[in-house]
Amino acid sequence: MMRNRDNIREKILNQPSYWVEGINSFLYNAILEYMEDNNMNRTELASHLGISKGRVSQILNDGEINFSIEKVVQIALKVNKFPVFELKDKNSYLDDLNSNNHKTKDLSYYENDSFSEVYSKNKKDSKIIPLYSNNEFKKQLAL
Repeated sequence: MMRNRDNIREKILNQPSYWVEGINSFLYNAILEYMEDNNMNRTELASHLGISKGRVSQILNDGEINFSIEKVVQIALKVNKFPVFELKDKNSYLDDLNSNNHKTKDLSYYENDSFSEVYSKNKKDSKIIPLYSNNEFKKQLAL
């Protein structure tokens, strides 16, 4: 059973969408936190970020980020975050995940569900954003 879980974990970690959605979640949370901390409305946030109000609504309503790496970095800096990025050897990463001391963290708990929970200080703005549909996820894993 453990070997099967490890194989599923490795398949998930080898999907670009897993990493992209994780980054999107980090950016979404940073944008929402910045907006709340600075008591900004969507128009003010759009102006601050240098994007349209419609694009801000698309991000906040749907979690639709899909920016270039350059734009992700620009937005991160505008919301007072440094976009720390690191590349790790796959085998070392997997070994660390499977060890008892877990120095490495997964971006999500995929064994429980296929959603990323996004928290807001304002409870009414908290939401769960699907990272992928179950059918798409199963196709990616070839299950």
